[in-house]
Amino acid sequence: MPDLSPQDITPVEAEVEAQPTHGTLLRLARSFSIYGGANIGIRALNFLLVIVYAHFLHPSDYGIIYLAEIIASFLVIFAGLSLDSALQRLYFQHNSDAEELRSYLGSILRFGLAWMIVFLGLALILGGALQARWATHSSVPFYPYVAMAIATATAIQGVQYRLAEYQAARRPRAYALLALLLALLTAGCCMYGVVIRRGGAIGMMQGKLAAGVITFIIAAWSMWPFLTARFQWKFIRESLSFSLPLIPHLVMASGLVVADRFILEHYRSLSDVGVYSLAYTFGMVMYLVTQSLSQAWLPMFFDLAADREKNRQMLGRICSGLAVFLAAVACAGILLSPLFINVFLDHRYQAAARIVPLVVMGYLFHALFSLFDLSILQAKRTSSVFIVSLLAFSVNVALNFAMIPRWGIYGAAWATTIAYAVEAAGAFLLAQRLFSLPYRLPEMMAGLAIAGGALWLTQMGWAPKGQGALLITALVPALGLLALLGRSDLQNALTAMRGTRKSGSTTMS
Repeated sequence: MPDLSPQDITPVEAEVEAQPTHGTLLRLARSFSIYGGANIGIRALNFLLVIVYAHFLHPSDYGIIYLAEIIASFLVIFAGLSLDSALQRLYFQHNSDAEELRSYLGSILRFGLAWMIVFLGLALILGGALQARWATHSSVPFYPYVAMAIATATAIQGVQYRLAEYQAARRPRAYALLALLLALLTAGCCMYGVVIRRGGAIGMMQGKLAAGVITFIIAAWSMWPFLTARFQWKFIRESLSFSLPLIPHLVMASGLVVADRFILEHYRSLSDVGVYSLAYTFGMVMYLVTQSLSQAWLPMFFDLAADREKNRQMLGRICSGLAVFLAAVACAGILLSPLFINVFLDHRYQAAARIVPLVVMGYLFHALFSLFDLSILQAKRTSSVFIVSLLAFSVNVALNFAMIPRWGIYGAAWATTIAYAVEAAGAFLLAQRLFSLPYRLPEMMAGLAIAGGALWLTQMGWAPKGQGALLITALVPALGLLALLGRSDLQNALTAMRGTRKSGSTTMS
């Protein structure tokens, strides 16, 4: 059994590894700044729009929109077949030959787009009949709500193929431009549908559909050089052998998002679903940081992991530092979000103030899962992820049924947070068996403990005015403690910088 405890390295090893670690951290920082800048800009725009939409949409409108979209996000798993994940991993097996890489990308993209169109046609034709037969009491009719959500999700899946290629090719600027284009088109179309036309939920969904289709057309045009490349079935078989085992995991992961909303709808009102879903929208700031970090780190991780023994210590050290950094981001989100909700949102959504910190904590656990999952993907044991996802999904469903009838949206939030913690723990144990790395566990656990303390403060029954001052005050020592935890990684970076400067001085002399 692999050693799960952190391992020390000698000063000689540290000096040898300092320079490559520094170079990797610089590349990671540059990519993260671009991905993060784009994602933060998009999310900031969305937050501003949510504040505007909250004055034009009733909580029940949000309930309809989110239920339709989570049904669509579940179904689009089967439209995408996780081929974008295969592309990101297998890209590095074909990038030594430009023509082979072009043929690989062209084969995957043509197959993926063709299957996506077939799936959309089947969903639109059969969806209404299946809902009438199996979900007769659904609060959200298939036509027009779910049908539009499926069409929108499918169009965005087509855009995702282009984004995946940009990410694998380490073209963060191109990725950011396409993602920003989609966000701006969505904002403009939804503002027209909700604010100008006063179209309510249907206006919002029509706007998202229009933006998704326009962006997909632009992405497909930009992929034309790949779409005209030689098609080879061997690349399809190779990619499907990697991607198809991921589908059960994605189904279970989607279940972590879907289950609480539908159980909540069963026991409570659409308005509760709307408030809960809006809380998740704000809590996704944590997911935004995780996504940006993953987009920057994923190609670097796979590149470095190709030489496991040489880079093992460096990978473990960087991943541990990233975990502490994520805990710091989570603390900021947990402590500041109640104040933001109380100040900026309409009074109908004030219950979200205690929900958002729980959502942020849940996404911190999911971020750790994403870090550990890279080791599993590197080992090409994608089918093993399903076991972890099934366990987390089962815990989530059981806790939702136990807690929602009594505590409503608070029970749903606690159930999902606990399920994400189970997911992270399971992924860590599995990853260490398949592709072990020397994580610094004491630092990582201390980071989680500080984030947990911040969460506890937000769940206390403070008066709203006093709570804001207390939470802002608590943020300073929390971030200070996390900075102390990560001091060793900072020292490694400084050592690397000094080594680089000395090397440069020697060269000049």
